[in-house]
Amino acid sequence: MLSDLRNTLCFVLAALLTFAPALPAQQTSAPPAPIPADITTAQAVFVSNGGGSNYFSIFTGGADRGYNTLYHDLQTANRYQLVGSPSEAQLIFEIRSVAPAESGPHDTVAYNPQLILSIIDPKTHAVLWTTSANVRAIGLQKRRDREFDASVAILLDKLSEVTGQPLTPQQIKAVNNNSRLPTAAKVFIVAALAVAVGMTTYGIYRVTHPPTLPPLPNPGQPALP
Repeated sequence: MLSDLRNTLCFVLAALLTFAPALPAQQTSAPPAPIPADITTAQAVFVSNGGGSNYFSIFTGGADRGYNTLYHDLQTANRYQLVGSPSEAQLIFEIRSVAPAESGPHDTVAYNPQLILSIIDPKTHAVLWTTSANVRAIGLQKRRDREFDASVAILLDKLSEVTGQPLTPQQIKAVNNNSRLPTAAKVFIVAALAVAVGMTTYGIYRVTHPPTLPPLPNPGQPALP
């Protein structure tokens, strides 16, 4: 019992440390390194489907939804010429859907679904840049799909930042919020942590303070009525 409680506490602590935003750095960061010139000048782009985890079957279209949505959004933005093969492209935009898993006690698993956008040089196959967006897999089907599409929009906003395009205040807010844990999830984790700590404390107390049983009656004495 005590071992299970400790495992639960460790799992909740790991989840809290994994998904909580990083603390601000105490030291001044290094100056930004140069962005590859091809990223800022390219016009012809090939969109590649990098596939994804079976976890994304909870979204309409499954793991292919990322590819389909990215292609549609790029078409709508009309910023790049979308070409039909890598040989025609100056850059390849490869999108992947991943869901890293964190194992917990009693065979439980927590997932952190993300979309990964890699910018690849079609000539050298070198990865020039990579960015990502969290996917909020919450609510009913329609809401999950909306959250997924919003994550694709975050990828394009981050791409705009890399290429020096200004973002609106709403876009900046959306990008920042995407990198943070939602308030509801924070409350859930804190509540789960409090419960786990309480259960562990109680378990330790019961192990170190076993209940005192009443003394057995003396065989030589008559039993009390």
